[in-house]
Amino acid sequence: MKRLVLLAAVASVTLTANAYGCPGPDGRGYSDFGKLKLVENQLSDKDGNPVQLRGWSTYSINPYDVEGCLGENQWELMKKYGANIVRLVLYADDDNSYKNDRDKYKDLVKNSIKELAEKNMYCLIDWQKSDPTASDYNFDPNDYLNDAKDFFNDISKFCFENEYNNVLYEICGEPNCGWMKIKTYAESVLPAITANQPDAIVVVGTDQWCQKIMEPVSNPLSSQWNKNVVYSFHYDACNHYSLLGDFRNAQKLIPVFVSEWTAMKFNGDGPFCAENADQLMADCENKQYAPQVVSWCVGNWGKKDKATSFFVGSCAEGNESQNLDENGVKKYGEYVLELMEYCKDPEPDTITYKCPGVYNTIPSTASNIWHWDYYDCGGEGVAYHDLNSEAYEKDVNGKIIGYSNLGDEVDVFSLAKEMQWLNDTCPWSTVVDGKVVAYDESISTGDNWKDSDGNSTYKSLNGGRAYYGTYASLRPDEGVDLCYANCRGTAYENSGYCSLGWVEKGEWINYTVNVAKPGLYKISGIINPEYGGLGKDGGISIVSSRGNLLRVPKYPLDPEIVTTFGFQPKFECDDKSATIKEPWNCWTTADAENRKEKEVLCLFMEAGEQQISIVFGDKISGVGPLIFDWYMDYDPIDPWCCSFPGDVNDVDAVKFSINPNPTSGEFTVTLAEDAKATVDVVNMAGQVVVSQNIEGTATINKTLAAGVYTVVVKSNGGVSTQKLVVK
Repeated sequence: MKRLVLLAAVASVTLTANAYGCPGPDGRGYSDFGKLKLVENQLSDKDGNPVQLRGWSTYSINPYDVEGCLGENQWELMKKYGANIVRLVLYADDDNSYKNDRDKYKDLVKNSIKELAEKNMYCLIDWQKSDPTASDYNFDPNDYLNDAKDFFNDISKFCFENEYNNVLYEICGEPNCGWMKIKTYAESVLPAITANQPDAIVVVGTDQWCQKIMEPVSNPLSSQWNKNVVYSFHYDACNHYSLLGDFRNAQKLIPVFVSEWTAMKFNGDGPFCAENADQLMADCENKQYAPQVVSWCVGNWGKKDKATSFFVGSCAEGNESQNLDENGVKKYGEYVLELMEYCKDPEPDTITYKCPGVYNTIPSTASNIWHWDYYDCGGEGVAYHDLNSEAYEKDVNGKIIGYSNLGDEVDVFSLAKEMQWLNDTCPWSTVVDGKVVAYDESISTGDNWKDSDGNSTYKSLNGGRAYYGTYASLRPDEGVDLCYANCRGTAYENSGYCSLGWVEKGEWINYTVNVAKPGLYKISGIINPEYGGLGKDGGISIVSSRGNLLRVPKYPLDPEIVTTFGFQPKFECDDKSATIKEPWNCWTTADAENRKEKEVLCLFMEAGEQQISIVFGDKISGVGPLIFDWYMDYDPIDPWCCSFPGDVNDVDAVKFSINPNPTSGEFTVTLAEDAKATVDVVNMAGQVVVSQNIEGTATINKTLAAGVYTVVVKSNGGVSTQKLVVK
């Protein structure tokens, strides 16, 4: 199974209650935490204990935008509500902001730093372009590089001279110009800060309005800034739920800070999407799957005519937003206040994701058709395919060093940007100033995605960002690449099923299944001509904690006969009258098979909900939903009780004896004839615990747990079984 290679060792962090916990007036602030620092990826206090800061982001610090919402009394109200950090949004380009009155805004920022220090609060100074929701918004911070250097040098010098160590610097909020340009800018501005405050915490924005949080994982800033830099992630709950898979994975690999999030749409409109906001908050807390506590600032502290505004009318206590959530229950103002006041240190394993709550079922009386999109939270295990794709060539440490041009999984837009810092070219596109300006139409995604000019966009690795399935379109987890399968010409035509779109060798999907009763189930499936058949590295495996679940009819308890299955390629449709030009519109039902076996079964050893993994040994594109048909009973207490087609005990039976039986240790297997055979000892779970070749007779000495076993003897195509009792 493919794993994302860690670029550096990430130490696990044990959260301690003396640092992590309640912010606010009765909680902890600067006097408790002191000067912050990074311990590996974790933002920590002066003693190295993990810290989570929580607070508000202002709409701006332009008095024309936020009149009455800035100043000492407002900081006091924030603190009363529970905040211990304030994010001051400074627009670098606005006519009524920094560029037209530099001294005024420097003084405003300095005065705010002083006031917040006196309130025992932290201050995050954000530098960005105005109106980030405008359709033409495109912030390249390099356009303001000299201003940025001057501003941050002046502010950091002021903080050094006055010993204000409560300040964090966000040097480029919501850029949208390509990661390489952002990285170049950040490495130019950082010295202006660290010359005055060498250990300052600096938040660096990521591309696409701080949404592409995974790009710094493969291409971080120079290691000389490791003690300073935290990477920014922004989240609008109604639009960005699908990005949480990236966010969760980034937490394991780089330090992150949610410097701005809202519970609304990215343009500031409603509704209030509380459930999606809850997921972000859960991902910022302590949990086993991503052991980094993440600080956050919610937007926005203001009274603008936006659903995201915390106040209505004026920024005064009692005017908190009354916007209701999607269920008409929670009020937005009350919701945010509850988050600020949250003081309990959560247990690492108590926070769970929102999952669809829909499982594939395995009935015993009818065929079951498989929903690929009903996968568990956790999915493939790697956030989309940008970092594990065969399109990239990597060194032994997992660092991207080139373009391998293997397979058909190509995110041209991302590759083109990647090639810039590799000093290479992307074979299917032309890049100018960090943007793809020409590309081969053959790699277009077609009519599903258009740019602002109505042109088709680029073929993408991340089919996971544009799922088509019943629930897949809502999933944030790890980019299982699925496509809509119309199953045209079959009994399941246009029934809402998915097919495997772009699958690489070694990938997998985790599922919970609900099995009606133990049994063996024959596997078939629906495929189209894009599927090329079993490759040299095998096909599809189904495994669980019990091991391989695949079987063949002749040896239903032997887990070693087959470990993968596939299908014979088909080049015609079930609907013989259909005239089909596109292979993805031609579907055929086919039985699963192995190279040697024409039928493949799946053994479910118990009833009820259980977890399985479906693993891919090769490219499996073009495989639509699987079909499971009940084949025969399986009794977990007496696995050989049940008859099945061509009962192997009646065909060329092998006569043998076991002594002693019952046994408390070793036992001897004796064949009736002086013959050669293979002896397998199978436990009640169907697992082979002993396998040994014998000739005539053999003593088996292996420590076995007390219980009932099945001894299977196979010789010259015949097979027989006997019970073995171990005391």
